[in-house]
Amino acid sequence: MLATISAVTVRYRRPILTVVLVLAVVLAVVRQLSPTLGLILAIAPILTGLLLMLLAPLALQRPRPAAFLVKPEVRAFATEPGAVQIYMAVGLTFLASAQMLNTGTGHVVSVGVFMVLQFLLLVAVGLQLAAGWRGSSIELRPDGVYQRDFVGSLMVPWEALAPGRPSRPAVKASTLALTYAQPELARRRGIFPLGRRRLRIDNIHPWFIADTIRHYVDHPQHRAAIGEPAEYQRLWHALTSAPTAPGHGHAP
Repeated sequence: MLATISAVTVRYRRPILTVVLVLAVVLAVVRQLSPTLGLILAIAPILTGLLLMLLAPLALQRPRPAAFLVKPEVRAFATEPGAVQIYMAVGLTFLASAQMLNTGTGHVVSVGVFMVLQFLLLVAVGLQLAAGWRGSSIELRPDGVYQRDFVGSLMVPWEALAPGRPSRPAVKASTLALTYAQPELARRRGIFPLGRRRLRIDNIHPWFIADTIRHYVDHPQHRAAIGEPAEYQRLWHALTSAPTAPGHGHAP
């Protein structure tokens, strides 16, 4: 059930985030005009926000897929964006909208501190919405490994990576360490560029992504066909029939 919900959430993440943002703004305005009505209307979003915040850690625990999205139109094998960022974005937005624009600070904190907290909350919501909107994914392309996030991107040409690497990480690892032969070839872009040494892999099986990258590092003759369905089938056969070796082994 959770896997189905996550798949639908990821597929329609942008319409979902758009509707959520509009509802959050309407709720904040209504609460400012009529606190009583705003409180009544806020009950459902608050409960929804709490539920989604609870779903986020559960989604992290579910088995990660050992599969890529085949994208022949862009010549890439890509990981599907994770649902966790979307859950967090929707949940945080709804929870924030339930108290945004509320000037009733009482005697607990000063107006200045309250406004600073409001501003920081808006920044957190904005960053989470941006992360959910763009999503985080890895693309394997004929020219290399590409990872994008809402704050930056990393492009690693195949020639930059060391032969026989990367090795498999821990089965629950959320990042994959890269070993470079020519680190100067890796290119980073963005406001806060991603690090060059690790890929974020919390939306795909760690062994599968490690085995695939290592396969193309060691078999450059197959790189040009990346993104084609026939190549994806060949890749699957190659990974599942590969002999077992320490740190490598069969793909899951």
